[in-house]
Amino acid sequence: MNYKLALFVCLLNLSYSFSQENSNGKPNVVFIISDQHKLEGSGAYGNSLAITPNIDALAQTGIRFTNCYTPAPVCAPARAALMTGMYPYANGAVYHKAPIKMPNGRIKNIGSGYLRETGYHDGIETLAEVFKTEGYSTASPGKMHVHGELQKNVDEDHKEGNSMGFDEASVRFYTYFPGGHYEDEVGEDEYMRYRQFKKYKDVYKGGASDINTDYHTTLVNNDEDNFDMVVARKGIEFLDKRAKDGNNFFLYLGFEKPHPPFTTTQKYLDMYNPKDFTLPDTYNDWYKKGKYPWVPNWVHSGVPKDLEKAQNVMAAYYACVTEMDDMVGRIVKKLKDDGLYENTIIIYTTDHGEHLFEHGLRGKHCMYEDAVNVPFIISYPKLFKQNVVNNSLVSFVDIMPTLTELISGKTPETAQGVSLVDILKNGGELKIDRAVYSEFRGTNYNLLPDIKNVPSRMMRKGDYKFIYTHGIIDQLYNVKEDPDELDNLIFKKQYEKLYRSMFFQTLSDWRFPEYSPMEISLENHVMNWPKSDEFKSYDIYFSTTNNSEEADLISENIHSNSFTANKAGYYWVVAHMNLVKTTKFYGDDIPVALENYSYTLPVSDPVYVAN
Repeated sequence: MNYKLALFVCLLNLSYSFSQENSNGKPNVVFIISDQHKLEGSGAYGNSLAITPNIDALAQTGIRFTNCYTPAPVCAPARAALMTGMYPYANGAVYHKAPIKMPNGRIKNIGSGYLRETGYHDGIETLAEVFKTEGYSTASPGKMHVHGELQKNVDEDHKEGNSMGFDEASVRFYTYFPGGHYEDEVGEDEYMRYRQFKKYKDVYKGGASDINTDYHTTLVNNDEDNFDMVVARKGIEFLDKRAKDGNNFFLYLGFEKPHPPFTTTQKYLDMYNPKDFTLPDTYNDWYKKGKYPWVPNWVHSGVPKDLEKAQNVMAAYYACVTEMDDMVGRIVKKLKDDGLYENTIIIYTTDHGEHLFEHGLRGKHCMYEDAVNVPFIISYPKLFKQNVVNNSLVSFVDIMPTLTELISGKTPETAQGVSLVDILKNGGELKIDRAVYSEFRGTNYNLLPDIKNVPSRMMRKGDYKFIYTHGIIDQLYNVKEDPDELDNLIFKKQYEKLYRSMFFQTLSDWRFPEYSPMEISLENHVMNWPKSDEFKSYDIYFSTTNNSEEADLISENIHSNSFTANKAGYYWVVAHMNLVKTTKFYGDDIPVALENYSYTLPVSDPVYVAN
């Protein structure tokens, strides 16, 4: 080999080695988040019909979690929770569209990207900002949909904007982002063709513009101009730059499929036969029983009367899943081609699930497992276990402390989750007895038709899941024994203690706009609270600390509006709703909703009583 050739080979090897392992030894991170991908929507999670070779490969080279819960069964609050490492109530970004009072007094619901005040609280360090502090190059092509992100000169009070820590942001969707929106990449006409709204809606009849009952292709002229293809292309451009400069990187990829409309290119539709699909066992549940009191009316959108139409919808959904999976494959291939794969942590998840006719429902917007339990896969063969299934209860709020530990960064004090690094490296389950939560603000409930942003919160602990919906009857399920959540255990005496405990823990620290805790006055060790027709009885919890997780039930079913505290410590008053309205679902014998809606939460702040 001559001298020049030998030198070239040497330099090539050095370059490859450099791209494989950054000089500081820290791993890169590619975080892939899709939209509305149900847990059972891939081969990795046991679906024999789903064509998802790339997501399946990530599971084979990493850890697949079976009990990962989104902090909200709707896009914007879930994504803000992920970026801040905090639950929606804590970071302040609680709404999908934020209600803003206009100068004329009317309330207008504002989407993300318009106002800083509708977003997460000032002073919260985001996940991308943590990476920036550690010297990483950061990019986020695709859907972000976080209230708080702003382009410059959009909000008059925040002209500097808020990049949330990203060096590069592009192909935004559902977020007002002038100059950096998907429409700016493909043009308004192609954007409208992709969304299939307004002038293109007439092309599809019978609701096909949303769920594709007629199994049509996308209207986008060029297949590579579809949203996820553009996002993948931007991601690949970013990776090429990092392969050249050797910088550590955090790449956040926001794919949009399989979110409606369930339309994609002919290539992916041809990969499925709608006749292979069958409706889930629970598809006619609410048809038989009546609408669920705790699910908004529009989610009861129902199953098409024509079975063939329903099969088309299911096949179209999975065709969209396969399109998105193909883009995952493009990213992984680029990592390998550029010599970046070995030193890159790859995460795949989605913001929330999709019912796809489970319980006869469509979409998300409630606390059933199909909406809140989501796929979550982490692959890093260099350090983590491979082809492992983990049943630990985890949440999006765990992502920040996990990644900050892996890059030797500092986890912000505001983060509410726990690090998963130990179980990623060593296997096994989380060794803590923890609860995870999800929350939602919904409207158009059958029994609360005029109430906007009705709050609900879910608590999952062990095998049990408790769901509180303000003003509506509670739910308690054993999701291991009753995975379809058909047996509400609140009616069974043997679960009363568990029910009371989970009710209290779910409400004890949950505070958010419009709603207030019960007001308690204290005089000579006597706690008093206002009489209220909304509440029928009260419980008292006590702890020597102000940590509600350490509190015990010391008195129950109090029918007066006072309690005498006989020892020093912290007390909580918990109220039980006086439900009156009935519905077909439970019949006339079981009240399921308040007669007069209240904005008082049925729990007090902790009250300290001295000796």
